[in-house]
Amino acid sequence: MYSHIKTDKGGHFSLLFSGKDDFKILQLTDLHLGFGPLSVKPDRKVLDSVRILVERSAPDLIVLTGDMIYPFLPKAGTLNNEKQMKKLVAFLDSFEIPYSMVFGNHDVEFGSKAGRQELAAIIKSGAYSIFSEGEEALFGVGNFIINLRDEGDGLISSLLLLDSNMYGDGWFFSGFDCIHEDQIEWSMNVLSDLKTENSELKAHAFFHMPLMEYKTAYEKMKLGDKCISYNFGSVAEINDYFGVSKFECNFFDRAHDNGIIKAMYCGHDHLNTIALTYRDIMLVYGMSLDFHAYKNIKKRYTQRGGTVLTIRKNGDFHVRSLPLDRVVSKFVRS
Repeated sequence: MYSHIKTDKGGHFSLLFSGKDDFKILQLTDLHLGFGPLSVKPDRKVLDSVRILVERSAPDLIVLTGDMIYPFLPKAGTLNNEKQMKKLVAFLDSFEIPYSMVFGNHDVEFGSKAGRQELAAIIKSGAYSIFSEGEEALFGVGNFIINLRDEGDGLISSLLLLDSNMYGDGWFFSGFDCIHEDQIEWSMNVLSDLKTENSELKAHAFFHMPLMEYKTAYEKMKLGDKCISYNFGSVAEINDYFGVSKFECNFFDRAHDNGIIKAMYCGHDHLNTIALTYRDIMLVYGMSLDFHAYKNIKKRYTQRGGTVLTIRKNGDFHVRSLPLDRVVSKFVRS
């Protein structure tokens, strides 16, 4: 494991600022790497794009928010997600930058070779990887905390990584799943404990599936609600689609009441890149790097890129999109 990655109090991870005035995180999402005979060209574009984004942003940490690999036979030509994840980990290690990730709904497709536990073991084997399966009793695989600390061991900020799971009743047509109640309870308890170290603690949550509040905030903004702050990006899915779960999830409400999480970052909907602030929490859609999962996606250059989160030593932060190409308009559609 990379020397700046430590095991923190309570079994969490910690990363040091190491004399820097700020800490830069590059969020990447929905790479959909197939590493198979049918995905050679799009895979090459994705990997080249990641290299460009890493060079442009010079991050201290890379966080991938799901659907990193794509063991979908008609698109990749393979169901071997074990091989896919090994290739991805080797690629990420080549940057010699710490990286972390959460699972999406496509990393373990039906019929694929490895389950989430097997993929977790591969991720953990990376030289620069920061990953934990999380507490065994919790729903999902990959619920853990990364604390950012200064050289004096003071807590500056906390990153909460959560598994938003796959499908509600275990199969595709049951609809997208969500963050479960036991994960929510654990998250709020852990953050409250960490706040005893820093009464002004500002945390950031990373997961794959968007919460219902992403859609609610967008619809309220379109209706003229001045309580919604527009930050950047747009909604470009057909009919303003949001891939939210139909299952009840009170993660946002609990986070709002708890008051520690100040921003949330998801992926999943490849053409949505919007960031809105709703009830004092910034809701960010990461820019995807999909070159072949969506039909004709290779022509939709405006969705491709990354998202950069910069955290300063006092805990303040700034979020911006990092598009691969020039984006014509900064304004939200409608």
